[in-house]
Amino acid sequence: MTNRKIQLIGLGAGGIDTLPTSHKELIFSADLIFGAERHLEDIPANIKKKSWSKNIRNDLKKIKNIKNKKICILATGDPLFYGVGNLVMEFFSIDEVDILPSPSILSLCCAKIGQNIKDVDAVSLHGRDFNSIISYLQPNSKLFVLSHDKNTPTKIIKLLKDLNFESSLIYIFENVGRNDEKITKKIIKDCHNFSCANLNSVFIDIRTSKDTNFYPNSVGLADSLYKNDGQITKSEIRAITISKLEPLNNSIMWDIGGGSGSISIEWSLINNAAKIYTIEQNKKRIGFIRENIKKFAIKNITVLHESAPDILEILEKPDRIFIGGGLASDKGDKIINKSLDCLKQTGIIVANGVTAETESLLIGMYKVYGGELSKYSVSNLKKIGKLHAWDQQMHVTQWKYKKGPDAR
Repeated sequence: MTNRKIQLIGLGAGGIDTLPTSHKELIFSADLIFGAERHLEDIPANIKKKSWSKNIRNDLKKIKNIKNKKICILATGDPLFYGVGNLVMEFFSIDEVDILPSPSILSLCCAKIGQNIKDVDAVSLHGRDFNSIISYLQPNSKLFVLSHDKNTPTKIIKLLKDLNFESSLIYIFENVGRNDEKITKKIIKDCHNFSCANLNSVFIDIRTSKDTNFYPNSVGLADSLYKNDGQITKSEIRAITISKLEPLNNSIMWDIGGGSGSISIEWSLINNAAKIYTIEQNKKRIGFIRENIKKFAIKNITVLHESAPDILEILEKPDRIFIGGGLASDKGDKIINKSLDCLKQTGIIVANGVTAETESLLIGMYKVYGGELSKYSVSNLKKIGKLHAWDQQMHVTQWKYKKGPDAR
């Protein structure tokens, strides 16, 4: 690469004409300009320009090989807000790129309706699974959605009606900043036969009723939310387990013996930047895990139909490990020992067991390595005819170990 930096310039709705003079000079002095077709419309014919192909990563690889040329990349608004800037930074260091943003579409839309962006969650549906919006639908939240196309608002309205968010307030922004800008404000229950422009965004002021259906971003969700065959870490124990694992931002987590996937899913709900590997050898349970992941619209779980400890050696080294299955087999000690070998320094492993054999194994591990050993019992009140009695679940023995600098 030349010493000249790539200029990554964000355009507002008014295009190049509304940019500062210094930004325009960078654009018009470039040898080669890349951008979407709509970004290149105002570029003079004497400047070489090239619109993105269907594979922008390949285009960026080619840009990296261009020598002794002044390169300019045009983007929309703030290039790092769900924009091409994030891809650019995969290929270039900040020393190679000057990023010159305009206001993001989030800032523009929030300013139009007097909302503070710090109070708003944002999600993009552009090229993403529509159901990924579901986990953001939380009581008393405010959500900004970057639409995929003209049909996105209609799909959002239908989803909100289906889940009984009908009291919620929706703003639909079309062609913001242009001459044909339009902002529609409605209560969800009053939205009928809606159509809008292809370039649109949506803001939802989420309001609920007693009939609203949503998945809390918390741990210890009801067992009934998960499809399972009984091999599930029960709600109360799940909450304790995740607490003991000490959730960590941007962590790598292994869930060995995934069962229903409940631990992985709830870890993801509170940390969607984590990388999670769920390992399960039972084919039927793999199906349950996949169904549950789809239901919760989780995107950061890799499901592995494999057996431990064999698969562990080739996975990314984890910060956290949960072992919820497989310890009663003749490979139980090997699973724990391999997990300990792979665990990062200061990492945490939590293993649960309900059988006498597993309890004996965990007691043995505690004697060798230390840590914490606990036993939990949960009882729920159950109706028996006209009377009530406590229905006790199986005891769960739990071993927690934190790997220190002197550990193996």
